[in-house]
Amino acid sequence: MIEYQIDVVDPKTNEERQVTVAVTPLQRARAKRSTDWMRAIQDLARPRIPAGFLPIGNRVRMLQ
Repeated sequence: MIEYQIDVVDPKTNEERQVTVAVTPLQRARAKRSTDWMRAIQDLARPRIPAGFLPIGNRVRMLQ
């Protein structure tokens, strides 16, 4: 499993948080093949993003 950290923001309060998601090598390969791999990783993290929060642009980082 490969872990990614995604920055999210609550647009009403400007509160920022980080969400960590683990993806399989197959999911990572599919994301990398897409036209916007960061958005694909953010889509995989949607169930873990708190209600009312939105992903912030291209703020996706792979954790070592």
